[in-house]
Amino acid sequence: MKITVLVKYSRGEINPFDASALECALALSDEVTVLSMAPRSAEAGLSALTRLGVRAVLVCDPLYAGSDTIATAHILSSAIRRLAPDVIFAGRQSVDGDTGQVPPMLAELLGLTLVPRATEMNGTELTLRSMDRIELACGMLVTFEKIRRLRFPSIFSRAKAVEVWDNTVLALAPERCGLQGSPTRVVSSYESSVGRRECSFVAKDELDTLIREGLTRAGLSADFSECENKLPLVLALGEVESAARSIAERVVYLDHRGKDIATLAEEIELLSPDAVLFDDADEIKALGARIAAVLGVGMCADCISFTVKDGRLVMTRPALGGNITADIVSTRRPVFASVRSVRQGGSRLVFTVGMGALPYIDRLRALSDRYGAELASTRPVADSGSMPYVSQVGVTGRIIAPSVLVTFGVSGAVQHTAAISGAGTVIAVNSDRSARIFDYADFGIVTDVNDII
Repeated sequence: MKITVLVKYSRGEINPFDASALECALALSDEVTVLSMAPRSAEAGLSALTRLGVRAVLVCDPLYAGSDTIATAHILSSAIRRLAPDVIFAGRQSVDGDTGQVPPMLAELLGLTLVPRATEMNGTELTLRSMDRIELACGMLVTFEKIRRLRFPSIFSRAKAVEVWDNTVLALAPERCGLQGSPTRVVSSYESSVGRRECSFVAKDELDTLIREGLTRAGLSADFSECENKLPLVLALGEVESAARSIAERVVYLDHRGKDIATLAEEIELLSPDAVLFDDADEIKALGARIAAVLGVGMCADCISFTVKDGRLVMTRPALGGNITADIVSTRRPVFASVRSVRQGGSRLVFTVGMGALPYIDRLRALSDRYGAELASTRPVADSGSMPYVSQVGVTGRIIAPSVLVTFGVSGAVQHTAAISGAGTVIAVNSDRSARIFDYADFGIVTDVNDII
């Protein structure tokens, strides 16, 4: 079985979801090609991967610089047609862009069956996050959660040359690539303030009271401010009523159930809306990306607010793992956007274990049992093997919105705090008063975790 694995490098490191996909491919086949669209600086990383016995192809041309998700999908689809794999593996998202749009767009452009978010692989049987079980077959594009660690190469292996494919190879029209082929444009970016809170420092013996008081209050809810200027017509798929009504004079709800992509695309073209909003449920978000590929429009993912300026929708979303907030517009109509929602449900009380609390993990398990809390973790704790990946909260894990969140020994890395902004009350326990987590907490307790449990 010929497998092509899509790989992205960020800050010199392979995207962890892509590393998982590559390890799964290596477990199945001796014919694995790693495909990456990146600057020439990624060549060294790809060359290192060839020590695992894979073929490495780097798609790189100045013409491709600045490509958004739809332009990237067009470029990669051309390269994939040349490779002619039986199946394609990819991580479910990247940690810097984290839109998760390119795989569903590619599936639509290439006529493949999208198999999203594999959480387990036994031979050729895949278990998905939806708990469905699927047998791997030709013509599939599978996205993977971070379920496996990439193996180390043999000490006797040697790196091979990376094949570099520029536009003399792919021969793509300039208007399909780079900035010319990208409907979505970043008009401004700035340091993110999403999730920041005013922290009140309290004594350690107040923790129990704070938890119980927090559980009596309602959690946060998605709130989109009413725009002074509005768009004439906006279509809505899923639970996006607040966002749609904030920007539209007229909202039409589109029922996607039982309809294929072509039918939905035709309905949208017939209605000719100014914008189409999708909620961030996995199925609907992927649906939006696939329809966007058919219509050739851009899609902005995980929007947290909207404004309408001069008749144009300005979409605001977190970027670079939540460290930056970007304002984005689209040059084509209709504008597609998914809306990041604060979803209620799941555990009302969550305790999160950070590396500072790792020595006390057994006692924290007992504490969480006593309160009936879910025990979650940061990425370093999950990477240490002390807790399962499914417990991980963060950009590369889960976004949560409990009524009360208590963090123990969590430093507050941006990739973690970006995933907890929907919590109703956040209580942070850390011995370091300058820890970043306190900027994202309602209450702070400065003490050693051992003293409080």
